[in-house]
Amino acid sequence: MAVVCAKLRIDHRRAMWITAEMMADIYNQDAYSRRIAQEAIEKYNTHIERCNRAVEAAEHGEAVPTTGSEIEQLRGELTCVASERDTATRERDLAWEELRKKSEIMAEMSIRLEALTNKSGASGAAKPSSDLRGADAKLVTHINNLQEPLYTERNNNRRLRGG
Repeated sequence: MAVVCAKLRIDHRRAMWITAEMMADIYNQDAYSRRIAQEAIEKYNTHIERCNRAVEAAEHGEAVPTTGSEIEQLRGELTCVASERDTATRERDLAWEELRKKSEIMAEMSIRLEALTNKSGASGAAKPSSDLRGADAKLVTHINNLQEPLYTERNNNRRLRGG
């Protein structure tokens, strides 16, 4: 009977020990959850308070109060981005202008070459024409034929963009 009582007492102590550990875990989790919830509530309340101040300032036509260093930092960043944008815009415009000039020069030269080829082909019956020269003339003709719809499409794009 003493052995049975000792066994029951040991089992009861183990069960109580395990129960105490589980209760400690639950308490710690509760404390952690409450702390995190309190931080989230404070963060939310701070955000709502800032929003309310901004709305009230907008209603009264006042500027939104912010720190001076934050304003200066944002102004500096805005200036930097604006200068980068202006530089990129200038470079883009220069590249487009250069491309346009080169395209015009190429078109003019190909038209001249085609005219010279046709002129020499009409009067140069005594001159034998090689295959390479014929290939060049075919390429020039093909380029000219492709450039006509290209110019038309560019003009349509300019017109649609309002330029």
